[in-house]
Amino acid sequence: MANKIYNVALIGCGTMGEAHLEDIRFMENVVVKCVCDLNIETAERYKRIYHADYADTDYRVSVSREDVDIVIICTYPSTHLEILGECIKNNKHIVCEKPITDNFEDGEKARKLIKENPQCKVLIGHILRHNETYCKVAEMIQKDAIGSPVIMRMTQNHHIMNREKYLHLLNDTSPIIDCGVHYIDVMRWVTGEEITEVSGIGARTETEIPENAYNYGLMTAKLSGGSVAYYEAGWSNTISAENTKEFIGPKGRIRIVLQMNRGVHQEEGDLIEYYTYPEKHYEMINVNCKRKPTGKQLQALIDVIEGKAEANPSIDDVWESFCWACEADKIIKSKL
Repeated sequence: MANKIYNVALIGCGTMGEAHLEDIRFMENVVVKCVCDLNIETAERYKRIYHADYADTDYRVSVSREDVDIVIICTYPSTHLEILGECIKNNKHIVCEKPITDNFEDGEKARKLIKENPQCKVLIGHILRHNETYCKVAEMIQKDAIGSPVIMRMTQNHHIMNREKYLHLLNDTSPIIDCGVHYIDVMRWVTGEEITEVSGIGARTETEIPENAYNYGLMTAKLSGGSVAYYEAGWSNTISAENTKEFIGPKGRIRIVLQMNRGVHQEEGDLIEYYTYPEKHYEMINVNCKRKPTGKQLQALIDVIEGKAEANPSIDDVWESFCWACEADKIIKSKL
């Protein structure tokens, strides 16, 4: 029997929206049916480049189309709840970019909506769950490659080159919620432990930052098995871009070096630097990995639709990480 062809509507033609379409066009079982953006010129351009049938500015029109099976939501987090509701009302399956929403209250509503409508399969875009490098690291840690407890050092700083983009993001949500949900999920996933406590500090280093917002945040976390972690996120005109992902245990250390950050051998993909103790041995593991494997993520949703797999991560895992991000954000804002 031939594979079912799934028609997809993309809502939000920004950077992440394009990352989805770049992979979709190589998938034999998926067709881009329509693209939607508030800017019709952008939507028309995406329609032309990715051979969609329709372009629109009203997501309700795209979501209500009978010939659409799956909706990919790539808009700002504050719009997610409303669009999720419209998708479920129209009985669509959904990939929704993280975070699930921009605040705890709406997140609770979104979770309730998803759990009360199991006929609509929903995958929240925790793309690292489908990233081969992170999957390899998770496997190594879970097989006791570095022992436990684990110290996790995670930094994701952005030197702002697109001022309007980041100001819009800061009006919508904080760095700790927007990006932090990824790495809180990683903390729980790779160790198999639950977070028991978070704290954090933050700062406003730009005059244009919205009131009661911050553009630099650092959260710390304690986990149930004794592991600890920090996550640092800064969006600034003056901070240097940095991407540190390091996992340290009593038996060794694992450090991820992204392909784009390798000084040599970029053609080999990402690098996992693995150090063992007491052997004091280094092993270099190359992983030919796409940084944002949106095609694998979409196929994971299709596997859920066809009853071949469970959502990865589950909505309960998404919710747990989101709650801790919101808690850290609340603590940071209380100290501003």
